Amino acid sequence: MNIAIQVLKMIGGLVLLIYGMNLLSSKLKIIAGEKFENILKRATSNVFKGLLTGILITVALQSSTATTVLVVGFVNAGILSLRGSIPIIMGANIGTTITAQILRLASLDGSFLAIFSPSTFAPIFLIIGLILYGIKNKKKYKEMGLLFVGIGLMFTGLMTMIDIASGFSDLPILTTILTKLSNPILGVLAGAIIVIIVHSSAAAVGILQALSTTGFTTFANTIPIILGQNIGTCFTSILSSVGGSKNSKRTAAVHLYFNLLGTIIFMIGIYGYQYLVGFSFWNEPMDMGGIANFHLVFNIVSTIILLPLTRVLEKLTIITIPEDKNAVDENEDVNRYLLKLNNLNSGLMQVVSIAISSVQEIIIDMSELCSKNLKKAMVLIDFYDDTRLEHIKEREDAIDKIDITLANYLVSISSQDISENDSKMINSLLKMESEMEKVGDYAYKIAKTVETMNDSNIKFSNVADKELKIMYNLGNDIIIRTQNILKNKNKKDMLELEALRQISEKYRERYRYEHIERLKDGSCSVELGIVFIEILSSFEKIVSHCVNIAIASLSVEYLPKQVYIDTLQQNNKDEIESNLDLFGNKYYLLEKDNKLSIV
Repeated sequence: MNIAIQVLKMIGGLVLLIYGMNLLSSKLKIIAGEKFENILKRATSNVFKGLLTGILITVALQSSTATTVLVVGFVNAGILSLRGSIPIIMGANIGTTITAQILRLASLDGSFLAIFSPSTFAPIFLIIGLILYGIKNKKKYKEMGLLFVGIGLMFTGLMTMIDIASGFSDLPILTTILTKLSNPILGVLAGAIIVIIVHSSAAAVGILQALSTTGFTTFANTIPIILGQNIGTCFTSILSSVGGSKNSKRTAAVHLYFNLLGTIIFMIGIYGYQYLVGFSFWNEPMDMGGIANFHLVFNIVSTIILLPLTRVLEKLTIITIPEDKNAVDENEDVNRYLLKLNNLNSGLMQVVSIAISSVQEIIIDMSELCSKNLKKAMVLIDFYDDTRLEHIKEREDAIDKIDITLANYLVSISSQDISENDSKMINSLLKMESEMEKVGDYAYKIAKTVETMNDSNIKFSNVADKELKIMYNLGNDIIIRTQNILKNKNKKDMLELEALRQISEKYRERYRYEHIERLKDGSCSVELGIVFIEILSSFEKIVSHCVNIAIASLSVEYLPKQVYIDTLQQNNKDEIESNLDLFGNKYYLLEKDNKLSIV
């Protein structure tokens, strides 16, 4: 037998197995991905619901690693709590064992269950998949077809590996290697390394199941490998947490601690019993079914033991990864928001709908930074300080970085095989993040204009100062409604936003006119007049960009801005008139307030 060719064929079978798993997973994400986010969000009401959620999502994604990375991403984004993530991770470990149970069907020759074996079903799934894929102009059927093709390729890859591995039974080197791995430490390390290399614990167990056909995989050398594979699967989730929040790192640590503690418990129990009493089957071959069953038992028993200790695991990770008590500063929010960006290209890339949701959350973060910068820029008028300006610049730099990162990320996921609705959502998000960055630009422009005033040692009159405070309050109200629309997509907020836009326009034009009159009668200098008009223009741009963001958030189908506003006014005349009265009265009273302040 030409060993090199056989090994190459074995690798080819492994590639088919992994590709089939990935194809199955990616199509499930497209078909059912939009439901994953809601399922994960609802999973935290109790530990058993979280456990079941982890199992079901992992069965769907065919990867505990994918589920765990998603959970790390959700914790990083603040959608899941650290405690709520723990039972989901435990469930993911159980869910990944289902694949091994399916693959073991290949060993059921002679049983009535053999009709369900991969060798029987592989061609059936491939044929069904090709038929569905061939249906013209039906993207949903094409996605379903590729899903079936993924299952067929997964089974075909496994059968290829089994056929080739069975010919390795006369290789002395294989016997030598597997004998060495009966050393528990070496076996655990080998299992972990295999999973890190193939990037899937399910595929790694599949390799072990294929090798079991040689008869060399005994209980003695296979059990430590399986235990190591469960540790190896933590590697990707740890990588995904790098640069993330403290809680995302703790979530990855929970995954590692769960598998480490489970491995230690099993090794003490198994090797303690083997040393004191001895298993009669210890050196006997472990077949595909035995491998699948031990994998299942390990994860179920570990969960039964550690599930009641959820709070202990949480405290352990907090002790291991403590809070930095000296990390609090005025721009702590900047650091927190930027950390979320580090997670985008890891787990959140796994499911497009979750990626979209995460981008929406980050755009809301951008709006918080813009809102804070606008307020701090206006504070500079009365309380100028270089340090305050530096903090504003730091937030503006963060907004720019978020803008570039989100744009690149959205373009990258739009190149994936995604649904038409997801594609429209991505286009809207690109519009929103770009418009939000411009809001930040104009908030910073106001701050730089105030810096120029300070350098020139000029100040606004009390009248001009108060007018700008009114414009700030209008701008802030508009940003708040825009944030509400981003969060809730509520039509009521859009109607309020439209009323505020009209009021802002009227006040801006009146203040511009009155300021020109002050210039004419000499009560205001030309230099101050230019600065005043620049700040008014910045508020005009901020309001315009906020309206663009709101329209993009509420209307997935592109509509020209004026068309959208005209339609909104025609269809909601009474509600807008009511809001105009409400906010008109509010700002009339604010103009009468002699103590109006930004602080």
